Amino acid sequence: MTTIYLIRHAEADGNFYRRAQGQYDANITMLGRRQVAALAQRFRDVPVDALWSSDLVRTQSTASAILKYHPGLTLHTDPALREVDIGVWEGRPWGNIAREEPEQHGYFTGDPARWHVAGSEDYAAVQDRMERALLGLGDAYPGKTVAVVSHAFAIRALCSRLMGVPFGRMPFGDNTSVTTLTADNGALRVEQYADGSHLGALSTFAHQGLAGDHLGRKADGNFRPMDLPAEAPLYADCYRRTWLASHGDLAGFSPEIYLASAARRAQADPQCLEKLFLGEDFAGLIELDPERGARDGAGWISLVWVEPSFRGRRLGAQLIGHGAGYFRALGRRAIRLHVSRTNAAAIGFYETVGFVKRGVTEGVGGPLYLMELDIAPRVWSLP
Repeated sequence: MTTIYLIRHAEADGNFYRRAQGQYDANITMLGRRQVAALAQRFRDVPVDALWSSDLVRTQSTASAILKYHPGLTLHTDPALREVDIGVWEGRPWGNIAREEPEQHGYFTGDPARWHVAGSEDYAAVQDRMERALLGLGDAYPGKTVAVVSHAFAIRALCSRLMGVPFGRMPFGDNTSVTTLTADNGALRVEQYADGSHLGALSTFAHQGLAGDHLGRKADGNFRPMDLPAEAPLYADCYRRTWLASHGDLAGFSPEIYLASAARRAQADPQCLEKLFLGEDFAGLIELDPERGARDGAGWISLVWVEPSFRGRRLGAQLIGHGAGYFRALGRRAIRLHVSRTNAAAIGFYETVGFVKRGVTEGVGGPLYLMELDIAPRVWSLP
């Protein structure tokens, strides 16, 4: 009999940004790195004979938890352990999917045998490849213990089949949760499903206030292009309030200049100026500049605004996620922005997202930090 610890990856960009990430190759987040450290402690004294993961960055990064106290192991990867391929949904905001395709969104979360979008993978095919891969590991390591890092939907789909429980009644496991399986005589058995007892306050669900609802429908914003010049007053007001919060006064604020630049970018590509809604309520705004920083392989965020009444709902992260997705599609390695050196709240938020300070420059309203977020997919290893 082979024991298999089937582990969901740590929190990744899509989880944090509330964007669909099937086989989109996302990095793990700052919280995800802490979850990996907690997972390492959980397996510190657990015998492990082999280590496997999908070939995506977020699972390979999570697998470094096992290597921390089992340095003699080699990480093997297998694309059969990947997340479901969600076709044209890849990288899209969950809020937009729920708003624009409510029927398919409902099928995906509750009855994926009926779910299908262009380019997507069949639900039964996910179950089949996961079962084959794990049974293969059982045959390859008889009587041994194998740690395997995979993905939420794939693990849930497999366990739904093995446990005879409808998919819609299977709870999502938290990031780095551990499902214990045994493989014996060509059959898999679930001994314990989605245990996240090592996480405590590091739970993704707890941080996002989702109460175990992986898709967090009430928390997911939806994006819509801003219509200029029709919505010029709204844009100017958001920029004015951002400036005032950053600098304490409006000295140097010239709305006409900023509005003209925003209109030019939005005309070239509507994704450069997007509004964020929670339901049908306006909640925020982001403006992107694809020209600034392009020579350095970077993209630029010119404006981020969240309405005060919607703060504390992680919508700022969703706005940054729009920028990250947009510039990754352009092949950029990083995104940059300026923030007032005196705006401690904004600096703290950007650091939580993963931005780091790269320098100081003198702005119209005072000194500004140049901050940068690395968005190129790369495997991270636990020190």
